[in-house]
Amino acid sequence: MRPKEHPELIFDVIPKLYEQHFKVFVTHLGNMQEQLLVLPRKFCRMYTTRPLANQLLKYLRSRQAKIEEADFEVVEECQPFSLRLSDGKRLEAMLCPGSKLGHNLILLIRRPTNVGKLLYCYSAVKLESLGCLLANSIFNSWIAQGTEQLYLNLSSVNVPFEPVDFDELAANIEEYRKSHNAVVLLELPLFGYEELVWQLNYTKLHGHIRLLGDFQESFECLNSELKLVPGRLTKVHVSAIQNSSAEDSQAEEDEKVATVHFPLGIIKWSPLPTRMHLRQLCSLLRPDHIQGIVPFHAVGNVPPAPEFLQCFRSKYFVGSKEKEPSSKEIQTKPTKEKEKQKAPLRIIGTAKRFAFVDDENDSD
Repeated sequence: MRPKEHPELIFDVIPKLYEQHFKVFVTHLGNMQEQLLVLPRKFCRMYTTRPLANQLLKYLRSRQAKIEEADFEVVEECQPFSLRLSDGKRLEAMLCPGSKLGHNLILLIRRPTNVGKLLYCYSAVKLESLGCLLANSIFNSWIAQGTEQLYLNLSSVNVPFEPVDFDELAANIEEYRKSHNAVVLLELPLFGYEELVWQLNYTKLHGHIRLLGDFQESFECLNSELKLVPGRLTKVHVSAIQNSSAEDSQAEEDEKVATVHFPLGIIKWSPLPTRMHLRQLCSLLRPDHIQGIVPFHAVGNVPPAPEFLQCFRSKYFVGSKEKEPSSKEIQTKPTKEKEKQKAPLRIIGTAKRFAFVDDENDSD
C-alpha cells in the first residue's frame, strides 16, 4: 500500500512495473509468495535490513528472477536514513526490529525538522519484542510526540485474544509424537512463522528440531543457531508447505523414520497482530488517525478501526458516541438564551401599597 500524500512510498508491495522514483519498504515477507506469482522484469529500489534482504534475495534467485544486490538499499536497524522525493523534498525514515530474529520490522517516517509528530508509522505483523524496542533511546525519541498516521493490520482485530504457551504447545507435540510413534512434521509457510520455530526451540524440544530444505535455507538467513544437538532424538521436522512432500520423503530416507503431520490449526499461533498488540501500539503512539493496511489484491474498503483502538487517538472525543451531540442536534436544540427570548413577555408593575390602621388610635 502507499500513503495518499506520498504515493512514491510503497509499503510491503513490490510493483510489477518499474518506476525510478518508487521506494519500496520491506518490513516482512509474509505475503511475498502470493505477490510474486508473476515476477517483474525489473525491481524497484527496496529498503530493508540485512536479514530480510538475504531471505528475499535467496528466494528470488531460486525463482530465476533478475535480481541483484544493488536492487536493495540495506539499512541498519534503529538507524535513521534520508529519503529524497521526486519533488526535491526530503524525509527521514527508520526501520526497527519487532523480533529478535529481525524478520519483522516497524517503519517510522518523519519530516527532517526533527520536531513534532511522526508523519507515518507502519506495522503489518506482530511485534514480539516491542518491550525490548522501548529500551532503545533513538526509537523513544522518534515516537515521543506521537504520530499523524498509524497504519495497522486489522485483519484479526475482532478475533478474541488467546495467549500461546509455547511450553504447553511443546508438550502437546511430544504427546502427539508418542501417540503416533513417529516424528512430528510441521508444515509451515516459508515466511512469517520463523518466530514460532524459534520459540519452540526454547522449550523441551531444544535440540530435537530439524529444519528441512527451503525452510532451513531461509531460516539460516536470520539465525544459524537452531540445529539438532548430536546424540538427541529427532522429534520434529519443519518444512515449507509447498515442497514438504519431497523434503519429508528425503528425511525418511536419511533417518529411516516415519513422520506424522501435525495440524496447523492446533498451534493457534499466527504472525498477525492480536487485539493486545494493536492496543499496545495505539496507546504507545497516540495517533491522530488510524488506518487499516490494505492487503495485497484486496477487494472493497478496509473497515475502520474499532472503538477500543480509536479511544487512543490524540483527538478522540472523551465520552461515548451516544453522549456526543451531532451537528444536527446542536442546530435544532435551542439554547437557554434563545428560550428566554422566545418566552412570552411579562410586564411587572409596582404593587399597590396598603395603609395600616393603628388599633390604639380612637380618632377612627
